[in-house]
Amino acid sequence: MTATLINNASNNTLIATEPLAEKISEIDAYLEAYADIKHFSGTVLIAQGIGIASPTEIRSPIVRSYGLANHEHQVVNTPITKFRIGSVTKQFTAVAILQLQEEGFLDLQAPISKYLPDYPEGERITIHHLLTHAAGIPEYLNPEVFPDLLEWLRQSTTPSQLVDRFKELPLEFEPGEKFSYSNSGYVLLTHIIETVSTQSYADYLQTNVFDPLAMNNTGYEIPQTVIPNLAQGYIFIGNDTYLQAMPLDMSIPQGAGGLYSTTADLVTWTQWLHSEQTSEQAELAVLSAAAKETLMQPIVQMEPEISPNTFYGYGIVVDTQFEQQRIQHDGGISGFASSLAHYPTEALTIAVLSNSEAATSSRIAEGLAAIVFDQPYELPKQLEAIEVDPAIYDKYIGNYQLLPSMQIAIRVEEGELIAQATGQGAFVLYPTSETAFFADVADITVTFSLGEAGIVKGLTLLQAGQTLFAPKLEDS
Repeated sequence: MTATLINNASNNTLIATEPLAEKISEIDAYLEAYADIKHFSGTVLIAQGIGIASPTEIRSPIVRSYGLANHEHQVVNTPITKFRIGSVTKQFTAVAILQLQEEGFLDLQAPISKYLPDYPEGERITIHHLLTHAAGIPEYLNPEVFPDLLEWLRQSTTPSQLVDRFKELPLEFEPGEKFSYSNSGYVLLTHIIETVSTQSYADYLQTNVFDPLAMNNTGYEIPQTVIPNLAQGYIFIGNDTYLQAMPLDMSIPQGAGGLYSTTADLVTWTQWLHSEQTSEQAELAVLSAAAKETLMQPIVQMEPEISPNTFYGYGIVVDTQFEQQRIQHDGGISGFASSLAHYPTEALTIAVLSNSEAATSSRIAEGLAAIVFDQPYELPKQLEAIEVDPAIYDKYIGNYQLLPSMQIAIRVEEGELIAQATGQGAFVLYPTSETAFFADVADITVTFSLGEAGIVKGLTLLQAGQTLFAPKLEDS
């Protein structure tokens, strides 16, 4: 483990103060518990205070790094290690769109046909719909829609070619009717940014966001470019064994998930988002205070029935945790997992970046917040498998409907029970009873529900504190 207390990018003289200083040993024990069972490899940064607006109020951040950035060469993760951040990228894309609106180049309420005249149904879809995942555009990373997905993800592409993949598909619902998470919408936003600005997405963000904010360790990962200190992504398969993550050409994610960063840069970003701009900073303003407020407004309910107080804004999620407003987003991309959360009332920012695909970065971030706010939390623990008769596995074989666009396939291979979700890697389920199982590679437990005569009705999956029931499909 690498453990440091560091100054932030502005090189202010910082003093470790309450409550973070008194929480260090508890935070260390929590993170080491995850690292010890191989459920975390990466870097964590916890900061309190808004440095850009009021440097004297910044408290020394706590930075911890665990595991290896590169297993082949035994390179350790450090505070300067860069990680792919996946969907945390979306808030940067949203800021670029808001910038272009402030400069008069586009209108959030205008139909996208104004900027992409050849896009089918473009007169029905607005930029606002794209930003809030309310456009009804099919997901371009859905293997059920695109059976060639795994092969295609390895191939270089352009924004226009990406759009061609899904533009002729019918909309799944009337734009504005509801929320449905769609990376396709952020690919379209990338295309709009490039069309309107006449710059590549990478160049636009570098010039208009990263350089002004001195985010020197953040950028768009252009394929085949050598990026110093960039971690390799891995999949942990148990028994201290890691595999390189599935190959992914980084021209695929675009503004939906193509950025890399460090925890320090992400905290710089978050502090800027929540700072009050002074007159001296006016000439360096990336976005007006009014536009930043627009970005973080709770706009669309994400899951009204399950979590009525969780909303999507523009590239960010607004919800409540520990009776505190939270502004956050998670990310996952081949071999990496990320979480960036900010609690405005306490000016607390938590950034968790991992180069292990199975890392539960969001749950780790939530646990760290619980420690800071003196709320209950659980330490992770390694479950122990028991011996059962493998013959009982046969009745569990089949497909289970976890989400509308995701199934879990259960099969038996060489006497072991194997689970595989749509578009994801397979993993072994180890028994703790004849109906309860856990995955060694991630924080996942699966419990099968039996009806009369021992007939399997479905399974309950618990991951990162979220419980989902998946009924067994009749044809399986």
